Amino acid sequence: MNALTRQPRTAAPALLLAFLLAWPGVLAASSDDNPLKVRWAGTELVSGIYLLNADIDYRLTRNLNQALHNGVKLTFEVQIEITRGRDWLWNATVAELVQRYRVEYHALSRLYIVTHLNTGVQRAFYRLESALFTLGDLRELPLLDAALLEDDQDYTVRLRARLKAEDLPLPLRVRGYLSREWSPVSEWFAWSLR
Repeated sequence: MNALTRQPRTAAPALLLAFLLAWPGVLAASSDDNPLKVRWAGTELVSGIYLLNADIDYRLTRNLNQALHNGVKLTFEVQIEITRGRDWLWNATVAELVQRYRVEYHALSRLYIVTHLNTGVQRAFYRLESALFTLGDLRELPLLDAALLEDDQDYTVRLRARLKAEDLPLPLRVRGYLSREWSPVSEWFAWSLR
């Protein structure tokens, strides 16, 4: 009886290790292999409003490319945070923005559709590279009213892009939680607001 109760306990770690080794892409990829990268970002003050401009490189992993061409809609989001420095505490968050985009492939028309989920605006492309380039070309995105800022304070903006694993279909969502290949995220890109 004791031998039967001990066997599952010793087998569980071995099964988990075998699963991790057998499933390609479970371990996180190095930052050099990261398919999402913020190349540049900055702000400009126009008529009292800070506008965001950024260039983000989007590349799909092999598995995400296959999933897209098999009908899976991919949701990307650009996360933007504005913080104010403080002397003795962590930085105070002044504003947070999230821009969401969905990329899908229509097999019948052979078009790639990019939908800006915040506004509902859709654009169609014949080539995936064109769709991903447009997705990463952020221009004059209203960020913050300058009147909300204090003159004697320093403000930092940081931005990153990620694929939302939460929006993948349920069978793929588990992979998204376990593998960077299914849920890539860029490094934070930070700069001074003014």
